[in-house]
Amino acid sequence: MLDLGFLIVVLAIMMPFLVLAAGFYFKSNRQKKEALDTLMQRVGIESSQKQNYRAAYHTIQQKDSILRWGASLLKKAGLQDTKIVIRLLVIQSLLLFFSAYLLSTRFNHLDGKAVLIAILLPLLPSFFILFKKKQRQNRLRQQFPEMLDAIVRALQSGYGIDGALSMIAEEFRAPLGKEVKEVNRQLTLGISMRDILRDFQTRIEIPEAQFFVVTLIIQRETGGQLAPILEELSRLMRRREMFQAKLKTLTAESRFTAIFLGLAPLGYLGYKYFFDPDSMAFFLNDPTGQDILIISLVLMISGAIILKSMLRIKF
Repeated sequence: MLDLGFLIVVLAIMMPFLVLAAGFYFKSNRQKKEALDTLMQRVGIESSQKQNYRAAYHTIQQKDSILRWGASLLKKAGLQDTKIVIRLLVIQSLLLFFSAYLLSTRFNHLDGKAVLIAILLPLLPSFFILFKKKQRQNRLRQQFPEMLDAIVRALQSGYGIDGALSMIAEEFRAPLGKEVKEVNRQLTLGISMRDILRDFQTRIEIPEAQFFVVTLIIQRETGGQLAPILEELSRLMRRREMFQAKLKTLTAESRFTAIFLGLAPLGYLGYKYFFDPDSMAFFLNDPTGQDILIISLVLMISGAIILKSMLRIKF
C-alpha cells in the first residue's frame, strides 16, 4: 500500500500540471459563456429566459463535444472519406473488443508485457490519425505561399478575390485545393465571408492561415489594395521557412542531445523491463521499489515534457 508521504510527493509533482489544465478548462468555458451571452443579446432574448438557454446549451455541449471533437480531428487529418472512417471505426472497435476480452477474462494469466500491449493496442488508430494530421499540415504549409502567389497574379490580372479563389480551387491539388473548394461551396450558399474564413482557419490550423484570414477580413471591411499585402505575406512566409530550416540546422546537435536525455531513461527502463525482467524484480514486487519506480517515472516524464517545451521555438 502507498503511504501518505508518497502520495503527497506525487501530488506535489503533478500539482502544477493539474492547475495549468484546470486554468485552460475554465478559461475555455468562460469564453464560451461570454460568446453565448453576446449571441443572446444580439438575438434579443429576455433576461428571464437566458438561464434556460444556458442550461440547454450546456446539455448540448456535454452530449456533442466528444463527437464534434472527433469529427474535427478527422477533418483536420484529411480523413473525410466515408469508407476510410468506417474502416477506422471497425479497426478501433475490434482492438477495443480484443483488449477488453483479454483484460477481463485472461488478466490473471497475462504477464506485465501482455497487459501493457493490451492497453496500448486501442491507441493505434489515434496515433495514425495524429500522424496523418501532422502530415497534412506540413503539405498545407508548403502549398500556402504558392497559393498566395497565384492569388496575387489573379488579382493583378483583373480578377476579384472570389474569382481568384475559384481559380485556386480548380488548379491546386489536395489538400489546399480541396479546402478552397469548400470555401467556394460555402460562398455559393450565401454564408458571410467572415464566417467562411474563420471556418477555413479552424480547418487548416496553421499560423499562415491565420495571417491570410486576418488580411482578407481587414481588406473586406476597410478596402485597399489586397495584392501588395498578399505578396508581402508570401515573401514573409518564405523567409520564415528559410529561417526555420537554418535554425533547425544550427540547433540540430542541441536538439538531438535534449531528445536523447529525455528519452534515454525511458528507453533503458523499457529495455530492462522487456529483455531483462529479473533485474526489475525489486521495482515490480517490493512496495518500496514500486514507490521508487512510480516517482522515477513521474520525474522522467515531467523532464521529457519540460525538455520538449524548451525545444519548441515559436516564430
